[in-house]
Amino acid sequence: MDKMRQFSFKMQNSIARFMYGRCGFDSLARACYGLAILFLVINIFVHNSIVSLISMAFLGYSLFRILSRNITKRYAENQKFLAAMRKPKSALNYMGMKWRDRKTSRYYTCSKCHQHIRVPKGKGKIEITCPKCKDTFIKRT
Repeated sequence: MDKMRQFSFKMQNSIARFMYGRCGFDSLARACYGLAILFLVINIFVHNSIVSLISMAFLGYSLFRILSRNITKRYAENQKFLAAMRKPKSALNYMGMKWRDRKTSRYYTCSKCHQHIRVPKGKGKIEITCPKCKDTFIKRT
């Protein structure tokens, strides 16, 4: 058991030394890796060489990003990806919150500042005050 632990420690050390100064598994690499897995699963059912090539391209780009030593360029690419994904991610989060609270709450959007406001369901016609811009409007819950 002790020799196995030593071997494991040596392997961890060698991988850590190899990865030193490299970009690593960032968000864009993770997304490309996920897309590669998705296309591989699709290829199981479709059996198309183009789908297989797309999957291998995503996998190759993911590995390229993980092993790249040009950290500044990969960081800039990752920041652009995160900025592009911010809006869809927040929209999905908002839809998830609406679904989670569908029995107890209603969500409204302020017409002036576009702030999402959650109010309790079943209270009839109420006056809602936006916490951000203090605008008031009347809605049925």
